[in-house]
Amino acid sequence: MELPTSVTNPGQVAREAKLIDLQGVFATVQRRLPWILGTIAIVLLLTGLAYMLTPKTYQATASIALDRQVDEFLNRSPQLTTDSPTVDTAVQVITSPSLAAEVVDQLSLATTPGFLPPPTKGPRTPEQARRAAIGGVLGKLQVKRVGTSYAIQATFTGSDAAQTARIVNGVVDQYVTDQRTGRAGARDRDTQLLRQRITQLRREVLAAEQAVAAYRARTNLIDVQGNSTAVQQELSVLSTQLATAEAEEAAARARSAAAGGANADTTNGLQQLRNQAAQLSAQRADLVGRYGPLHPELARVDRQLEDLNRTIAVETTRARRSLQADVSVAAGRTAAIRSSLNRAQGGLMAGNNASVQLAELERNAESARGLYQTLLDRYRQAVAGQGTEQSNAYVIARALQPGVPTSPNASLFVAGGLIAGVLAAALVALALELFEGGFQSRRQIEQVLGFPVLASVPDLRTIPGVTAPRGPMGPPDYLVENQASLFSEAFRSIRTALRVGHGTETLGSLAICSALPDEGKTTIAICLARSAALAGTTTVLVDSDIRKRASSRSLADSAPTGLIEVLNGDVPLDKALIQDEVSGAWVLPHSGVGRADYDKVTSPAMEQLIAELKRRFELVILDTAPVLPLAEARAVASMADGVLLVTRWRKTPTHATELAAEMLTRANARVSGTALSLVNIKQQARAGHGDEMIYYKKFSKYYVQA
Repeated sequence: MELPTSVTNPGQVAREAKLIDLQGVFATVQRRLPWILGTIAIVLLLTGLAYMLTPKTYQATASIALDRQVDEFLNRSPQLTTDSPTVDTAVQVITSPSLAAEVVDQLSLATTPGFLPPPTKGPRTPEQARRAAIGGVLGKLQVKRVGTSYAIQATFTGSDAAQTARIVNGVVDQYVTDQRTGRAGARDRDTQLLRQRITQLRREVLAAEQAVAAYRARTNLIDVQGNSTAVQQELSVLSTQLATAEAEEAAARARSAAAGGANADTTNGLQQLRNQAAQLSAQRADLVGRYGPLHPELARVDRQLEDLNRTIAVETTRARRSLQADVSVAAGRTAAIRSSLNRAQGGLMAGNNASVQLAELERNAESARGLYQTLLDRYRQAVAGQGTEQSNAYVIARALQPGVPTSPNASLFVAGGLIAGVLAAALVALALELFEGGFQSRRQIEQVLGFPVLASVPDLRTIPGVTAPRGPMGPPDYLVENQASLFSEAFRSIRTALRVGHGTETLGSLAICSALPDEGKTTIAICLARSAALAGTTTVLVDSDIRKRASSRSLADSAPTGLIEVLNGDVPLDKALIQDEVSGAWVLPHSGVGRADYDKVTSPAMEQLIAELKRRFELVILDTAPVLPLAEARAVASMADGVLLVTRWRKTPTHATELAAEMLTRANARVSGTALSLVNIKQQARAGHGDEMIYYKKFSKYYVQA
């Protein structure tokens, strides 16, 4: 009876081939779980060792901030407002070699044990050690601005926790100190420069003032009413005097002219005399009118009037002479003043020319005095501000001694170790799968080959509670002694699937084939023969592998005759057959005596022999050679009613089994099914797919193990 060549729907196979076999992946993980866990454990162990061997490094961080604007007690100069470029500049200053050199010198890092790595070529000189220490500080120092703020964060990484904190604190302290001392130094330099300049300006001011004084003395120029000269003052006085003299002269001439008239009154006394004369004249006129010209009183009045007229004439002459003298004096005085004024005007012209030079000298002196005073004020401010300098930076937070190393990071090592372990385990599992390359489950064989899997023959060493017997006959002997075992049940499954021993059975001969050697083909052939014989089926096992003689060496190693002798007609069949006393099965061995004729097993005589054996026995089992390397195996398989293709679980390459199935089909052999040999029960159950073995724990109580 020939079984169907496929147990799956081709459409379903095509659809499943396009999808990721998650079940297969999960099964692989389960099957390789010991390797996976072992690989992860090894990687974690190596990670822990690497963590212990990795040098520990510590990080200490300190922060400083820059003032937006420094408010000094006495500003030596206007301060610029702190801005973003100023903060960036401060970062560059902190990471400068000069500041690092100051820290190295301050903390004596060049001579601190353990700070510098050992020299590669000879001992270092002090200068070389100092340069190396500076490079060490700069190489492990990270300075950055905190966001867009005016804060700067300095971080130092080192192998010594205390030293790390000390260095980063030294860096920020040195920067703050440098800012303060830099301002003090700048103020001292300014003070010294001002002192020198003030001394020079003092000499220049004295020289300028002496030049002004000497020029004044030389040119007879003095300061009167601001910038007036002596000549200008003299001109002013003379002009006033001239105007006065001219007015007096004019008045004198006017008086003299008035005195020249008949009624000119020059003085008050003369006026009084004229008034008395007028009164006497009035009195005489009254007497004449009243008493006549002969009145005696009239003579007295005439005498008085005559005396008064003589006195008036004398006084008038004297007054006229006095006025003429006053006119002469006034004219002379006016002429004298005018002469002096002319002289002064001439001197003024000369003084004007001198005043131009004097003004220049005075301007120079005033300029020197102003500059001197300005610098003197600044010098006083600088002297008063010494010792009041402030830094534009201050420490926000000083670094504390770190208690936990930043590197190696235990969490990162654990995470990295787990990731590396998982990746390594995946690679190991993948490598094992690639190197294994065999079929792993019933479903896989049926999908790839299209033949049903009749049984999964377990490896006795993997069945729980079973002590596997040693030697080639260990499994067949175990089958006889444990007919209710899982191992024996596998061969009953083969017989049931092939309907061996049933009344309607048409399968009289079965070739046991495999693609390659050492796949358990001979063991399965012997066990199947014993299982059928123990079940009451008359069975004969024919060793048709004339090269290796595996069945013959196991069951009848010392047989004098066998298959070749029967095929040659040298001995009858009955004489060549040997019965297996344990199971009752018969064996047609290969004696191995004489020269082997490989073509005999492919000859018509072999077909006739198989037909003869089928008449005598209910089941003829042919143990063949490997299919791929030997042509006679394919020829013998084509003579049998059916072929059981054996493939070793997870060992035989799938391509080899596929090629063997293809060769058997081309040889007109009828493949009735396949069998997985040497199946690891524990791993197959752990794989969790494809076979009934995954439920072994559930039905194990149905089997009786010896």
